[in-house]
Amino acid sequence: MSGNTKYKIAVCNNTGKTTPAATAPMANVYAKATVLEKIENRAAIFRNRK
Repeated sequence: MSGNTKYKIAVCNNTGKTTPAATAPMANVYAKATVLEKIENRAAIFRNRK
């Protein structure tokens, strides 16, 4: 697991609030965190294949 989990938790906590100004950037951070995590996972897979 990467260090991006805190962003995911924050996004989950913001879903009940109706503040688009707060949720839009958090959704952006969440999307970036997921993409980064996918890249990290693929890198780990290739590292272990040797």
